Amino acid sequence: MENQRSRETGGLISLKEAMECVMGLSPFGQEEIEATSALGRITAQDVVARSNCPSIDSSLKDGIAVISSDVDGATPDSPVRLRVKGTVTAGGEGEAPRLTPGTCVRIMTGSPIPPGAEAVLASEFVTQVSQDEVLALADSRPGRNVLKKGQDIREGEVILKGHSPLGPAALGLLAAAGVYRVRVFRVPQVAIAATGSELVSPGEPIGPGQVAASNMVTLKGELEEIGIEPTCVIFKDDLGGLCHHFKGLLEDHDILITCGGVLDGDKDFTVQAMEELGVHMVFRRVRIGPGKGICMGMLGKKVIFNLPGGPPSNHVAATVLAIPGIKRTMGYQDPFPPRLPCKVKMEVKGQPNWTQFTYCKIRCQSHEIYAVPLQSRSRLHAMAHAVGLLELPEGKQSISPGDRGDVWLTAKQMIG
Repeated sequence: MENQRSRETGGLISLKEAMECVMGLSPFGQEEIEATSALGRITAQDVVARSNCPSIDSSLKDGIAVISSDVDGATPDSPVRLRVKGTVTAGGEGEAPRLTPGTCVRIMTGSPIPPGAEAVLASEFVTQVSQDEVLALADSRPGRNVLKKGQDIREGEVILKGHSPLGPAALGLLAAAGVYRVRVFRVPQVAIAATGSELVSPGEPIGPGQVAASNMVTLKGELEEIGIEPTCVIFKDDLGGLCHHFKGLLEDHDILITCGGVLDGDKDFTVQAMEELGVHMVFRRVRIGPGKGICMGMLGKKVIFNLPGGPPSNHVAATVLAIPGIKRTMGYQDPFPPRLPCKVKMEVKGQPNWTQFTYCKIRCQSHEIYAVPLQSRSRLHAMAHAVGLLELPEGKQSISPGDRGDVWLTAKQMIG
């Protein structure tokens, strides 16, 4: 009865309500993996350092290790003569010589600070006199150019909170802290099913009346960027066949994304198939343009996003709701694209009771950041060249040139 009423009324909800539904999704589980293989994953718990970094007091510079009082007041015009007791290198064998007043030790970056030394005088302030003597041309207060044991990382400290994304620098942090394995949220198994008797697979010849399954290709790329290798299939418009195929995909995957068949045409069978399978529709249609036909459903713990078939509608619905929903199941606390306030270069109009999205580029001009709508571009060109989606929020009918609006950033190269 609820689904019937939804079909009759359209069941449109606001973007805010749909985003709240997405935020209600939870990860599918956790696993422990090698830290070196965790790029792009999300930590499932706080990560604690197993080692100090550095593991010893070490030098930040090439130069000489000194007793600070020995070189107090040293200048190029009034240098201090020091006797060289030896050399220490990073990873070198043997014990470094102990400093006594009037002596120094040559030292390399990363090398252990010798016993008795208080500071390091950088090599540019040192003049070689002989093999055994140097002149100090500057002072070096205690602690100068010395990286203390555990100054970067202390053993036992929390270095990453749970729900932290693991980028390249974070993996370096784990390595420096002696963390070899890390508990992360599991990456979901995702299937993309493009529906339509007119669709052909990428690489196949496109005959009259046929259309390449470009939505599937775009979605596959979006998922690969967040570390998911989806299963991609194309199905013909047949209700019985769709029910059979969707059921099989849901048995083998955590998330199913469908493309097409969400409206009310004679061959729009996707939502009917969902109902036949007993999928609970969390929402059906959202007050966004393009992309209003998006549906979100659940079958037990399985998640389903039914996306429209038109490329801009498909892409916008995926960008603002479906992909964030998938990221939410991966452990992201804020899965939505970042938003950047910008001045708008030209007028954008919409309906006051809808959230309207317009593909745009971003330009810097006179110390201001501008959103440049790509309204004159064809829809596929606009998708390909845009770096974001300019939002005209519900309740607002237009944005005038020079006014500010929020851009949902969608590309790594933001300024074009």
